[in-house]
Amino acid sequence: PAAREPSNYDATSSARAARSVRVWDLPTRLFHWLLVVLVVVSVYTGNVGGLREMDVHMLSGYAILALLLFRLVWGFIGAGESRFLSFVRGPRAVLAYARDLLTGRHRATLGHNPLGGWSVMAMLASLLVQAVTGLFSNDDILTKGPLARTVSKATSDRLTAIHDLNATVLYVLIGVHLLAILF
Repeated sequence: PAAREPSNYDATSSARAARSVRVWDLPTRLFHWLLVVLVVVSVYTGNVGGLREMDVHMLSGYAILALLLFRLVWGFIGAGESRFLSFVRGPRAVLAYARDLLTGRHRATLGHNPLGGWSVMAMLASLLVQAVTGLFSNDDILTKGPLARTVSKATSDRLTAIHDLNATVLYVLIGVHLLAILF
């Protein structure tokens, strides 16, 4: 057989060099994947409607709210990269990262980059708006949030409109999140 030319690629040393590094702790990972599942359930059941589906929609909303409350606390007391202080940067860092990203000079970061950190905060805020407004929402047909009775019909209708509009905001944020992962 013909002699092989030496290659700069050595699979064994490359595999050793590419050891995985766990960035987020177990509670943060569980939060993330439970949130993914619950958001999918909420989107599906909210769009399908029906008595059973809306019961599941409300239950998933409660679970999302509980997860968000956990994540807010964990963002301050959690470990390492799970803390907000580890990935939420100021405007200068975000603008510098965006400039470097546009010019192709950005560096890989462990955890969220400065833009990604604010994207996470936007997603958490939007999810919190969605969960809280859902508590007061009504569909004028079948389903009312558990706190809809505590506010006027006009207020419930306004919060329902926010709940509906914010669903679109969430779809955009999720799309940006998925595109950033692919990038």
